[in-house]
Amino acid sequence: MELDQSQLSDEQIIAQVLAGRAELYEMLVRKYWRLAVATALGREHDPAAAEDIAQDSFVRAYGHLAGLRDRKRFAGWLMKIVQQERITHFRRRLQHQKIESLEPARMLFFAATTNPGLSGEQVSFVHGAIGNLPEKFRTVILMRFVGGLSVEQIADQLEKKQITVRVWLHRAYNTLRKELAPILEEVQR
Repeated sequence: MELDQSQLSDEQIIAQVLAGRAELYEMLVRKYWRLAVATALGREHDPAAAEDIAQDSFVRAYGHLAGLRDRKRFAGWLMKIVQQERITHFRRRLQHQKIESLEPARMLFFAATTNPGLSGEQVSFVHGAIGNLPEKFRTVILMRFVGGLSVEQIADQLEKKQITVRVWLHRAYNTLRKELAPILEEVQR
């Protein structure tokens, strides 16, 4: 009897992938792609570079999948890999002295596809505010709003207590409320 692939948990998908059904890894990629790209954006403001980082992260995760101790925590493990890949990408860029500015057309496209109603400049401001958050706050915000994970799921993925995740989210909300006040005023006009 064939399992309904849409109903498989991360743990079941990983078991199937490790059993030789490599094509099922795509399900994890589709499920966590937006979260990985958003995490990669962090302080990186180039959407194309963020996608490269996310792609490299999924490739690296695939290569080390057998070493994942707790298969229920794939998302948390992936976020750590994305953060490491982001640092590696940044270091490589510094070594080669190829720091490029954003192309306005690319930013406007990214703004239109991910945040309808916001201009490229506004999206850049939002990304900057999120990017300025401390790493732990940025991670929980992205897991909550981009990944769509509940507080309980985030706590489980990061191996933290739910109260810790709630506190981090609360502090992140307060910081973002202050940082994003100018955008809120513009949007409400």
